[in-house]
Amino acid sequence: MILMRVGALKESLTNETGRLVSIYHLSEGLGKKFHDTVREILDEYTIITLRYYTEYDRGRESINKLYNNLATMELKSDVDKTKADSFLYVLGEFQPIRERIEYLTSSRVEWSLKYTTYILGGMLILLLFLNRGDPFTNLLFVLLSTIIVFIFLIIEDYDDLKIGDYKANISNSEQIFDLIEKDRYYPEEILSRVELERGKKYRIGILDEKDGKEKIFDILYNPEFKSKVKFLVDKLKIRKV
Repeated sequence: MILMRVGALKESLTNETGRLVSIYHLSEGLGKKFHDTVREILDEYTIITLRYYTEYDRGRESINKLYNNLATMELKSDVDKTKADSFLYVLGEFQPIRERIEYLTSSRVEWSLKYTTYILGGMLILLLFLNRGDPFTNLLFVLLSTIIVFIFLIIEDYDDLKIGDYKANISNSEQIFDLIEKDRYYPEEILSRVELERGKKYRIGILDEKDGKEKIFDILYNPEFKSKVKFLVDKLKIRKV
């Protein structure tokens, strides 16, 4: 069940990225003002959905801005009108994909199913423990207990979207940032999951504990990068008296 959900989520994320790429390219022929607006909206949307991955509904407002700015399209020829029709068609395809991702990232394994699994696993470990005695059963107890605990951890990580799919979201977000020629953005919490290039500038999002809002800093990746990030994180922490 969890693996099926993760598979569906990866597929939806891929489809979403494909539609965003199409939206960006189609906007290029609809006037500079409209294209620049689309570029900024896609940047905003990608930042929000990367930061608040399990709260995908936060990205709705950004997509609404696309609809609100349709009037700024420049349609000077029949070719432009055809491009506009294609843009609207892709935008229409994008909406149900985004809604599906919102559902998949917000849903969780039913607690009854999860805890039933935990209880059965715990009982199995207990039975193995009580039947220890010779070296073989002792080894069997250690191996099976380790496997069961490992399975529990995997279930929790998949349910909390910490495995696989988040990596896909990071990769897709990088693709969008590169496409729209914006510095890559990463929440500070996921820096350990990404590979950074020396000499390249990144936008790093750090939550300000005072107001709960994110502040984004442009930081060059060099030997002082980690110390700069740590300094900013400490600076935005609430000081305990």
